[in-house]
Amino acid sequence: MCRYVNTFLEDKAAAEDIAQTVFLYVWEHRLDIVITDSVRSYLFSSCKNKAINYLRDMRKFTRFEPEKYDSAYEDMSVEADDLHKLIEEAIMSLPEKCAKVFNLRNDEDLSYKEIAEREGVTLKTVESQLNTALKRLREYLMKNLTFFL
Repeated sequence: MCRYVNTFLEDKAAAEDIAQTVFLYVWEHRLDIVITDSVRSYLFSSCKNKAINYLRDMRKFTRFEPEKYDSAYEDMSVEADDLHKLIEEAIMSLPEKCAKVFNLRNDEDLSYKEIAEREGVTLKTVESQLNTALKRLREYLMKNLTFFL
């Protein structure tokens, strides 16, 4: 089990801890656990799941070291500016009513009902305008995002 878990983690001590944790759990819950396949496959599956959880948790607690990412951050900020401009262009390309409803929803954070009352239209019209806006924005961005990929 340790060797199997170590193929995921490449950390012998952590692999041993995970295997021991799984065996301990199985022993403590031996009367409650229902194993439909073989015990071996149950143990391997449990170890694999624990290893995946361990990797996920380790990723959460990895420290951010800014000096490693300074140049990458500069590149990302340039790309973010370009992306922001592209999004503005996409919004400007919308039909007037779609753009107005979209901006009321996203910039002013109004509900569909508030937009309908302010514009003097039905809720269905607001939904339709927002769906149209999102569809057109998605199409515009997909067509023009090639240089980011």
